[in-house]
Amino acid sequence: MKMALASVVKKLGRMIRKTLYLCVGVVAAALMSINACSSNVQANTNESELERIAHERELEAEREQKSVWETDLADESRFTLNLKLNNQEKALARKFARTITHNLQRNDVYVHYLLTKFKEHDVPLELAAIPLLESGLNAKVHHGGAHGAWQYVRSTGKSLGLHKTQNYDGIYDFFASTEAGIKYLQRLYRDLGDWELVAVAYNQGEYGVKKALQRAAKAGVKNPNAENIRLSRSTKAYLMRFKAYSDVLKNPELYGVRLPKIKNRPAFRRVDIAGRLNSLNEAARLSGARIEVIRKLNSGYTGDKIDSHHGLYMPVEHAEVLEKAISDKDSVASNTQVTDSPLVVIK
Repeated sequence: MKMALASVVKKLGRMIRKTLYLCVGVVAAALMSINACSSNVQANTNESELERIAHERELEAEREQKSVWETDLADESRFTLNLKLNNQEKALARKFARTITHNLQRNDVYVHYLLTKFKEHDVPLELAAIPLLESGLNAKVHHGGAHGAWQYVRSTGKSLGLHKTQNYDGIYDFFASTEAGIKYLQRLYRDLGDWELVAVAYNQGEYGVKKALQRAAKAGVKNPNAENIRLSRSTKAYLMRFKAYSDVLKNPELYGVRLPKIKNRPAFRRVDIAGRLNSLNEAARLSGARIEVIRKLNSGYTGDKIDSHHGLYMPVEHAEVLEKAISDKDSVASNTQVTDSPLVVIK
């Protein structure tokens, strides 16, 4: 009886071991299958990610190959004023067309930024004619008491938040003055409700336009606007040039010119110098960028000295070079400080 029981137990043990081996085999196979699936999923994920990155790079390259004038920053939908030019205004457009294209080409580092800001703030692109008309996009120009690309007088610049320090003057900073200019145009539009009147007010002043509108209303003029209110001779001439410049931007082919091919990407980016760089000339030396371009991008600086509070704008193709050069300088300075530190001997 005992022998029979022992035999049964022995057989049962063998069966359990076989079952366990079988289970282990099944589990191992399952794990291998899961790992294989996981590897396939990971491989597919990696492949999809690489394809996505490659596709994005293709799209970016395609966008950059286009001129900025061929993009949604400057297509027909951005021109909304529906200006009607008379023969005299068309003649002015033909007269100034080449000057306009020349100024756009000469100041091409500003153009993508300018168009982007107008689109971001939903301001009709016709109004981009204002800084072209005022200064030819020259951030350093001054006529009488008017200064910079937008030709602000000092009191207007101050009211728009453009401050001045020993080394920096915001009224000549193209980017700061453009931000201020667009906000000013928006404020005028909120008060006047008509973009063409905004252009008039930019020249004549908001108060003068409101008085002209009131006089027109009292005289029984229906729907008073820029074309039928009484304006000074100089403001009428300004409005005519504004319309001419706007139409060249919108329809250059009508006036025998092409707008210059400007890359559809930012021409610059900000480099954080945090007091580690002192002059524009030093930035040019470290980055390899032309000093003329650096000065144009940093037009708010009154001389060579850099104000660390305002940072530094660099051409995109030189920004990374400058950042590396600054980092290398910091490393050398740090190592020099460690090497020159006094040796402390503990007795």
